[in-house]
Amino acid sequence: MNAPPLSASKKCPHCGQWSGHQQRPDDRCEHCHELLDPQGPRKEAEMKQAWKWEMPQIMLITIHPTDPWPLRMLKYAVRGGQMLFIATLSFIIWVVTVLAG
Repeated sequence: MNAPPLSASKKCPHCGQWSGHQQRPDDRCEHCHELLDPQGPRKEAEMKQAWKWEMPQIMLITIHPTDPWPLRMLKYAVRGGQMLFIATLSFIIWVVTVLAG
């Protein structure tokens, strides 16, 4: 036998009648057609914004083409050191992760 799908109901804050509720922010009352959760669309927008993030950029030293050549060479050496540090740290994190199972 197939069990009927679970259903929920919610009391409308506007008219006080009970209506079917699908747990969506845009659910409306079956009687007065007002939103069952007036804060629902705002909460959904906040949740979408909270889950949206961007990958941070690597903080490498910037090398400008207008820098004099000795300064550019020094910056390339510093950038190489930064990349070596990042690679070493990444390798250590990988080893610890593999050993942890």
